[in-house]
Amino acid sequence: SYVAACAKHFVGDGGTTNGINGNNTAINYKRLVNIHMNPYFDAIAKGVSTIMVSYSSWNGDKMHANHFLISHILKKKHGFKGFVISDFKGIDMITNPPNANYSLSVLKGVGAGIDMVMVPYNYTKFINDLTTQVQG
Repeated sequence: SYVAACAKHFVGDGGTTNGINGNNTAINYKRLVNIHMNPYFDAIAKGVSTIMVSYSSWNGDKMHANHFLISHILKKKHGFKGFVISDFKGIDMITNPPNANYSLSVLKGVGAGIDMVMVPYNYTKFINDLTTQVQG
């Protein structure tokens, strides 16, 4: 039998300003890859099933809304076929302040390539917003 493993928190958690969870990782792409991304690429090569997105930002862009890193780099370039999972209420934190525009956050998070969203409390609003966006 197999166990589904989750590599987390993609990406840059160890390099955030002052080491604060959810803060910004200010680094160029080459250094981001060399310092923070290679373990994820190794995990993909070994068949990891899920990758959880970080609360952090990369050069000011929230990871939960980062289409380039999630869809282009993880999925397209490195062939990740598993589920990309949000962190707990991670979609809520895309805007500043959190929940300032929940519909936009849903659009950006799912549009970035998040496949499974952890929505513990706002799930009815999430389902309604996502359904409206898909139908629209």
